Amino acid sequence: MRCLIHLDIRTFGPQQGRDGPSEWVGSMSVIPFISAAKIAGLSTTTFSSLKTTSIAALATTQMAVLSADQINALTSTDVQYLAMTQVQAISSTTMSGLIAAQIQAFTDMQISELTSTQVSALNATEIGALSSTELQNLSTTQASALTATQIGTLSTTVLNNLTTTQVAALNTTQVQGLTASQLNALSIDHLNALDVTLLDADQAAGLSTTTIGNLTATQVSVLPAAEIAALDASQIAQLTTTELQNLSTTQANALTATQISTLSTTVLNNLTTTQVAALTSTQVPGLYWSQINNLSISNLNVLDMAKLLPVQFVGLMTTTIINLTPTQVGALSAADIGALPEAGVNSLTTDEIAALTTTQAGGFTSAQIAGMTTTNFSALSSTSGIPGLSTDAIAGLTTDEINSLSTTQGHAFLASQIAVMSLDVAEALAALIA
Repeated sequence: MRCLIHLDIRTFGPQQGRDGPSEWVGSMSVIPFISAAKIAGLSTTTFSSLKTTSIAALATTQMAVLSADQINALTSTDVQYLAMTQVQAISSTTMSGLIAAQIQAFTDMQISELTSTQVSALNATEIGALSSTELQNLSTTQASALTATQIGTLSTTVLNNLTTTQVAALNTTQVQGLTASQLNALSIDHLNALDVTLLDADQAAGLSTTTIGNLTATQVSVLPAAEIAALDASQIAQLTTTELQNLSTTQANALTATQISTLSTTVLNNLTTTQVAALTSTQVPGLYWSQINNLSISNLNVLDMAKLLPVQFVGLMTTTIINLTPTQVGALSAADIGALPEAGVNSLTTDEIAALTTTQAGGFTSAQIAGMTTTNFSALSSTSGIPGLSTDAIAGLTTDEINSLSTTQGHAFLASQIAVMSLDVAEALAALIA
């Protein structure tokens, strides 16, 4: 015992006549006294010849300098003998170089003891080598250490081996590391656990129609405006009536004119009247004639017609115009009035014609006036409708239209209008007001 107490550890350093490390590698008792530099310098053959008990005796400072090749040379038994402090002492560089077999050699307990720095150093192959149990037992701290790059390289099998709790805990950086392929391959349970508010617009655009259809109503209701704006018509079509109608004003207003133009009439009519009424001046111009003409009466009646472009009025069917409310007609601009087809003008009620302002009446074209029924023409107000007609529109006047007017209406024509009337129309007007 005295000999051991007074043992000079310097004898384990390099000395003349010694053959090198082969004299001490098998001795567990001397391992803690060997410098880290000497341990780091051991060849894989020499290092792998250490007894399991010697491996278990390595100090954390010695473990910290081991290379990936050295640890890869250990047997699974050697690896499993490593204590928590030893495992945690392995450098992140070394961890990133371990082969799959060595990762698999670690026990579930050892994997659970890895530091967040070590976890963040694992490559896709190493993470893929973890068992389902080991993967699912990663703590929140460990799972949060996975980088976006690591997340983006995980196989769908590995992703779906995570627990739904782990998926739900993924942070913004991690979620945005997921590829479209990964997102579309998530199981429904994992997809439904994902915080979709963390996706970026490109990821939302890459979701398949099946994936969109598998989102919960709650997930759809919290999609940020940027993600809504990234969806195409086929994706939006996957939303249920409930999901569509539950879109907030902010979400619905995020739809671009291009998106609006591609929506089916079924989708448009699944919007609530509140949502249709809230469509912006950027969105409404995106509607095609066929979309407007196929709107339900309830949705048509809340559409802000003042936001339509004149070109959109050109293709309106008479049925659509008939179904407009007096308020909607009253909101039309002169350019809108002038864009109505002749049949559309004659679809306006006499009350709507009578309510036209001077400015609106100024939008009538000569063709519209020429084709207007005497019933509708005679409904023009003597205070706004008739004096509002432009001199260009006057060219379309017929004697029948003049003859349909009252004397009061006849007196409403301005001198500038009379000056451009055809001779027969002027004579008819003279006879009316004589």
